[in-house]
Amino acid sequence: MDTSAKPPVISIMLVSASALAFEVLLIRLFSIIQWHHFAYMIISLALLGYGVSGTIMTLLRERVMPHYVTAYIVNGIGFALTIIASFLLVQKLPFNALEILWDSAQWGYLLAAYLLLLLPFFFVANCIVLTFGAFSEQIPRIYGFDLFGAGVGSLVLIYSLMFLQPQQVLLLISFTVLIAVVVAMLEMRTDYRLTAVVIVVISIATLLMLPKGWLSLQMSPNKPLSQYMQVSGSHVERVLSGPHGVVTVLENRQIPFRLASGISLNNSAEPPTQYALFVDSDGPSALTRYDGDRSKLIYLDYQTSALPYHLSNPARVLILGMGGGSDILQAEYHDVGNIEAVEMNPHLVELLQDDYADFAGWAFLQDHTRIHLSETRAFLAHNQSTYDLIQMSLLDAAGASSAGLYALSENYLYTTEALGLYYRRLQPGGMLSITRWIKVPPRDALKLFATAVTALREEGVSHPENQLAMIRGWNTSTLLIKHGVFTAEDIRSLQ
Repeated sequence: MDTSAKPPVISIMLVSASALAFEVLLIRLFSIIQWHHFAYMIISLALLGYGVSGTIMTLLRERVMPHYVTAYIVNGIGFALTIIASFLLVQKLPFNALEILWDSAQWGYLLAAYLLLLLPFFFVANCIVLTFGAFSEQIPRIYGFDLFGAGVGSLVLIYSLMFLQPQQVLLLISFTVLIAVVVAMLEMRTDYRLTAVVIVVISIATLLMLPKGWLSLQMSPNKPLSQYMQVSGSHVERVLSGPHGVVTVLENRQIPFRLASGISLNNSAEPPTQYALFVDSDGPSALTRYDGDRSKLIYLDYQTSALPYHLSNPARVLILGMGGGSDILQAEYHDVGNIEAVEMNPHLVELLQDDYADFAGWAFLQDHTRIHLSETRAFLAHNQSTYDLIQMSLLDAAGASSAGLYALSENYLYTTEALGLYYRRLQPGGMLSITRWIKVPPRDALKLFATAVTALREEGVSHPENQLAMIRGWNTSTLLIKHGVFTAEDIRSLQ
C-alpha cells in the first residue's frame, strides 16, 4: 500500500463515533438488564480493549502493517459483528450479581462477560492503531477526526434514544460500522470496493430480516419488573423509551396492585386501582386512579412520608422526583393549595398529564399543581422560591436498596451541599422531608441523619439536634429537617 495516500479519516470518524456510542449504550443496556453499577465495568472494558490492542499491534506491527487495508477491513467488520454478538452472548450467561459473594461460579460468568464485551473495543482500537501506524506523518489529522467522531457519536446516541429502543440503537451502531468499512474502501480506492459494498448490503439486509424479538433484552430475574411479571395476570400496558430510561407500565386486573410503600399495619383503607411504573426495570412506583374524591386517598396518610402534614399545614409544597405521582396525591389529600413537582424524566410527566391524564385525575390537579421538567439541584439552584415543605420520597428501588446495591453508587441528592440547598429554600418554620427504605442492618438512615447534622452546622445552626426528627415504619424511615426549632407541641404531635 502507498502510505503517502490519504488516510480513511471519514471512516475513522464513523468508527470512533460508533465506539463511544456503543460504550455509553452498554451502560444504558446494563442499567436495564442488570443495574447501573455496571457503568464502571463498561468503562474499564473500553480501556482494557484499547490497551490489549496497543500491546498486540506493537508485537505484530511488522507482520500486519504491510497488509493494512485488509487488516482495517477485517477489524472493522469484526467490530460491527461483535457489537451485537457479544451482547447477545452475555445475555445468555447465567450471571447473577446478587449471588457473587457466595457463588464462586458467578466470578467465572463475570470473567466470560468481560472477555466477550472486550472484543468490540479490541477490534475498533485495532482500526485506529493501524491507521496511526500506516499514516504516522498525519497523526494530528487522524486524531482530530477521531476525537470529533467520538463527540458526535455521544450526542447522536442521546438523540437516537429519544426515538428508538436501546436494542434498536445497538443495531444502528452496527450498521454504522459496516458503512464505515465501505467508506474506508472508497477513501483508499481499493480494488474490491464493489465486493465490499455487496457484502455490507447483504449483512445489513440479513440483520433486518431476522425474526422480531431476536434482539430482545433479557432482564435479571432479580429485577423488580421480572418478579412482578411472574405474578399471574401481569402484562405490559405500555413501554416508553428515552435517554433517561425505559419506562414500563404494568397492569394486573387479576391480582390488582396495592402499592403503598411503608404503609402502616394500622391502615384499613384499600388503595384505588393502580398501574405499576418501572424505570429501567426498577421500582415500582404507583400510578393511581383519582376521581376527585380525596377520601379515597386516606391510605396515603398511613405512610411515614405523611409525617410533616401532621406537624403543620403547608400551603406550598415542592416534591422532588414525582415518580407516578403518589406524593402529589398525598399533598392533594391534605388539601395543599400550591403543589410543585420536579421530575427529570419526561415520559413520567407525559404519562401523568397526557396518556393517563383521565385515569390519574389530572383535571382535578392541574389548577393548583405545576410540574417542572428539570434536574432537582439545577432547578433549586436557579429557582429562588421558598416552600413550606420540600418532600423527597423513595427515589431508589426497594429491591436494589435492600440488597445494598446503592452503596456502590453516588447520589448527589443526599449530599451535605444538597441538603444545605434544600434548607435554604425553606420558609421559616418550613420542613424538608426525606423518606428512605430501611436497610438491614440499619445504616442508610443513620448516614443520612449524620449528613443532615453536618449540613445544618454548615448553614450556621449551632444546635442541629433541635431541628431534626426521624421516625421509622416497618420498611421506610422519614427524616424531617425543620427551618426552626421543633416545639414541644411538634414533638407531641410526632409521638
